Amino acid sequence: MSAIAKAVEIVGSQTALAKMLGVKQAHVWNWLHVHKRSPAKYIRRISQATNGQVTESDLLKDHEGK
Repeated sequence: MSAIAKAVEIVGSQTALAKMLGVKQAHVWNWLHVHKRSPAKYIRRISQATNGQVTESDLLKDHEGK
């Protein structure tokens, strides 16, 4: 499971995460299904949204080898 998928699971939905980040749900869907990672500029905020359950390091690992 990618770190972004884990983050969505923790916060409850794509819509909930999108609202926390100030983006549209469609952006989160694309991160999950097309890119398989979140944009680097959102990594810190995603980690904060999960209260550190998904770390910045976890999210950065999704970028390795891409």
